[in-house]
Amino acid sequence: MLNQHKDELEIEITSKCVLQCPACSRMHDPEGKQIWDAGHLDKELLFKIADTTAFRKYMIVGCYGDAIYHPDFLEICDYFIKAGKYLEVHTNGSAKPEKFWQAAAEQDWKGSMFTFSIDGLEDTNHIYRINSKWKQIMTGVKWMTSIPKERRPKLEWKFLIFKYNEHQVDTARKMAMDLGFDKFNPVVSLRGEDNYGMLPGENNPYV
Repeated sequence: MLNQHKDELEIEITSKCVLQCPACSRMHDPEGKQIWDAGHLDKELLFKIADTTAFRKYMIVGCYGDAIYHPDFLEICDYFIKAGKYLEVHTNGSAKPEKFWQAAAEQDWKGSMFTFSIDGLEDTNHIYRINSKWKQIMTGVKWMTSIPKERRPKLEWKFLIFKYNEHQVDTARKMAMDLGFDKFNPVVSLRGEDNYGMLPGENNPYV
């Protein structure tokens, strides 16, 4: 799926995801698995996009799937970066083996941005991001923050704020800096799941 917005191109390279976030469309449709499980974009198509377009930013994100579950994820990212594209990746960071993150840490990510979406600490992140595994996420964080500065991406911790985790924002912010993130991004959730206690989205006093 492609979403063009001015000088940015958003690409959803896969529909695969291991999580069951309550506000995700796949969780609201009784036949969601059949509708949303469309597979992966072919890597050759993605290489062609990198070769024939000139957007300022290429965002590999996941509205219905998570990019790291594409079998050629690392090769795709490497191709875009070597083609001189500004790449921005978003992931929940869960359910990948350590060898995946070790391989990721061996690549050159210079000039790109890599965002881990972690909504809380070990005792709360899984409440909304159902099926996420804290230790797996921290393994990914460990390897990505270990990349030497000359080839590491800008690393961001994106934190969706809910009523059950709002008291952890400051602790998570300090933890992010201690771990080696470049940016901590607290975001007041606009997702309308009342049973998850979302805060109103009009104002964000946590930035």
